[in-house]
Amino acid sequence: MKQAKDIRDSYIRFFTERAHTFVKSSPVAPQDDPTLLFTNAGMNQFKSIFLGDNPKNLSRAVNSQKCMRVSGKHNDLEEVGVDHHHHTFFEMLGNWSFGDYYKKEAIKWAWELITDVWGLPKEKVYATVYTDDDDAYEIWNSETDIDPARIGRHGAEDNFWEMGETGPCGPCSEIHFDTGEGTCIYENDPNHTCGVNVEGCGRYVEIWNLVFMQYNRQKDGTLTELSAKHIDTGMGFERIVRVIQGVRSNYETDLFMPLIEKMEALSGKTYEFGEAGIPFRVIADHMRALVFSITDGVSPSNDGQGYVIRRILRRAYRYGRKLGFTEPFMHRLVPVVVSSMGEAFPEVAERADYVASVIEGEEARFDKTLETGLTRLEELAEAYRAAGKGVISGADVFLLYGTYGFPADLTALIAREYGLEADEEGFAEEMRKQKAHDRSLRAGGDDQGLSPDGWTILSHEGGTVFTGYDTARDTVQVKRYKCVDDHTGLAVLDKTPFYAEKGGQCGDRGEISFGDITLSVVDTIVWNDMIVHKLVSDVPLQESWFTQAGTAVIDTERREAIRRNHSATHLLQAALTEVLGDHVDQAGSRVDAESLRFDFTHFSALSSDEIVQVERLVHRWIMEDTPVAAEEKSIDAAKKEGAKALFGEKYGDTVRVVSMGEFSKELCGGTHIDRLGKIGPFKITGESSVSAGVRRVEAVSGAAAVELFQQTDALLKETATLLKVPREALPAKGAELIKTIRQLERELKEYTAQSAGKEAGEILAAAEKNRHGGVACLARNVGELEKDQFTAMVDEVSDRLKQPTHESVAVVLGAAVQGKAMVAALAGAAAAKILPAGEVVKAAASKVQGGGGGSPVRAQAGGKDPAGLDAAMEAAVTLMQERFSAADE
Repeated sequence: MKQAKDIRDSYIRFFTERAHTFVKSSPVAPQDDPTLLFTNAGMNQFKSIFLGDNPKNLSRAVNSQKCMRVSGKHNDLEEVGVDHHHHTFFEMLGNWSFGDYYKKEAIKWAWELITDVWGLPKEKVYATVYTDDDDAYEIWNSETDIDPARIGRHGAEDNFWEMGETGPCGPCSEIHFDTGEGTCIYENDPNHTCGVNVEGCGRYVEIWNLVFMQYNRQKDGTLTELSAKHIDTGMGFERIVRVIQGVRSNYETDLFMPLIEKMEALSGKTYEFGEAGIPFRVIADHMRALVFSITDGVSPSNDGQGYVIRRILRRAYRYGRKLGFTEPFMHRLVPVVVSSMGEAFPEVAERADYVASVIEGEEARFDKTLETGLTRLEELAEAYRAAGKGVISGADVFLLYGTYGFPADLTALIAREYGLEADEEGFAEEMRKQKAHDRSLRAGGDDQGLSPDGWTILSHEGGTVFTGYDTARDTVQVKRYKCVDDHTGLAVLDKTPFYAEKGGQCGDRGEISFGDITLSVVDTIVWNDMIVHKLVSDVPLQESWFTQAGTAVIDTERREAIRRNHSATHLLQAALTEVLGDHVDQAGSRVDAESLRFDFTHFSALSSDEIVQVERLVHRWIMEDTPVAAEEKSIDAAKKEGAKALFGEKYGDTVRVVSMGEFSKELCGGTHIDRLGKIGPFKITGESSVSAGVRRVEAVSGAAAVELFQQTDALLKETATLLKVPREALPAKGAELIKTIRQLERELKEYTAQSAGKEAGEILAAAEKNRHGGVACLARNVGELEKDQFTAMVDEVSDRLKQPTHESVAVVLGAAVQGKAMVAALAGAAAAKILPAGEVVKAAASKVQGGGGGSPVRAQAGGKDPAGLDAAMEAAVTLMQERFSAADE
């Protein structure tokens, strides 16, 4: 049987032999497209070329792209494992032509590869073309020997591909393969007929999509011809491996079977093709998604990409329960993924230990709350079924999410086991109430104009040359621009001194002048490999401005602060590595003019002593005033020298290596100071946890550090003056004050107890004078109290009512506590049988805009309106008098 890795290699070799440049996969977490949560198609990294910029002058390319489809319209999560061909993580093989060859070569080479090289039987291959695409139909007939009866015409839903609602698009030709009887799980369903492009059919499998990119769709829906026609193909690697290996399912290929066999060995259970095999398939799929996304720098968290990964992990862990796993097990599957994929994607092997540690930590964290959450969900399910309701409310789904860490789709999954549905729309509404905006769903749309439509293209030549390493000012020409509204716009230049946000460093700000007109640059970002300047104008934008030469000038003071913080971040990483160990790897960073933030791999909080050691090392290197060197070299040479790379960052064949003495050498495209002494003072301001296995250090340098020191000094001076001691005596004075406070608290507690006892005696004595039907009762507004005073009084009365001598006594107390009303109803055993305390407290609480409840002998309520306490006491008295008097009749 041909192995998956050989199939991948043969695909890439076939096209490199036909003058295609092999392009490495970009990270599964995109670095330069804020409209995407995850890389979801092979064409993502080539968007800039389709949009008109081709800085590397690629004419032909081939690659195998790592993809994730777990959000937005590309969300296959619910189908994963249920059928045999949907995945969260998958590889997309693709060959590309950028204004070079077109339909004839694409179709001819596709047929040659699948029938001659891979030897697929021609009688089982089907082709589809767009309804109106006569050219593609004729090419299939004239350039291949496919049976014309197996060429079908289909509509736009199946055979017209679009990047989005606007932008490059075109007809496509799909290639399908008949995998034979017994391979579709729906073939015995009377409502299903197997066939090409039939929804859900597992027999006729789409293995390749050849997209003929020839149009640009405008906002109004009209299509205009592109200046250059392109070929964009996508072949689902897992599907073609299934077809070539001749197995019933993607999961029976050597991409998944090693994982399934490992789970069989760990669980003692046997994999099956049908429904019983769903847990095996879900876990196998999700493990690959977890390994690749965590490798590429995504840490499990509660928002954005991290939330998606946490959902996937918890979903897989829950399915593990169905296989009998009762403790963390998924981390033991990481080496299996590495063994299968590490040769093609070396990064997963390089980070295997870290990935396993993160997964194990997340498993352990979820395991602690799983049992409690399942118990709560079971209680909810029983309550809903008892009430005849079939849908768990969004509020309860949100409760399970916030309290027990159950993602909404996991709750829905478990709810179905009880015959219930989960109101996921209601859950989404609850999430919107909690957050001003939903950061976890960045995919799909953008409110800053970053979309393919609306651009005016003035030049297709090359890309943007960054000149900001050497200059803060440059003469520039606009290559493309867009007026988002009257006063805001976007511009791509032929060259620029503005650094675009990337690798954790924020984008530059400044100005671009066109003659007498000056526009503010409020941010600079990378979007689909293009450097985009965000512009703001005091007067309405004029398109004529952008056709003339301009002068771009960055905010140098801000840039200098950013450079200091960026260089300090490199020193921080080196110091953390020396103090904590070689396991420290960067897991993210943020560098701006005000501060720096550095995330790194480590599994425990830094001690105060470790923080001091790190600060001392950084200061020592700063004071040595070592020169900072930056040079370009090949990626292989840089790695041989030990240069550290940021996982998840895409590097080209040539990289920029930034060196600081012998202690720091990193791949970095950011801006830095030329000597370390210019960083100035450095101070760590915070240390915290980001997720399992990832810590965060926050710090300041330069002027911001000086300001922090001055603020701290002022606070110390003010505190020392206030306490009338020298600064060096502040710790001892603080300890002395704490001791005094604790002694006073003890004395106050004793006094409060004594006072409560006295007041309780008085209250019970007063109650005895007010009997109705044999029950002594009293309702009293005790005025304004501290919370602990009211609690002590209630506790004392409650304790006394437990005595046999007071079993026929009922008391209601009300107080104003911190601007709110508090009411307590208390009853002895005999009185509670006639009138439970909970009933009384509800009657009283209604008068103070509140509510509450409790047991028959003790109940409490809170309310918004303390002015209604007298009315609350009257309501309680009336109810007690009526009920106790009636009981005596």
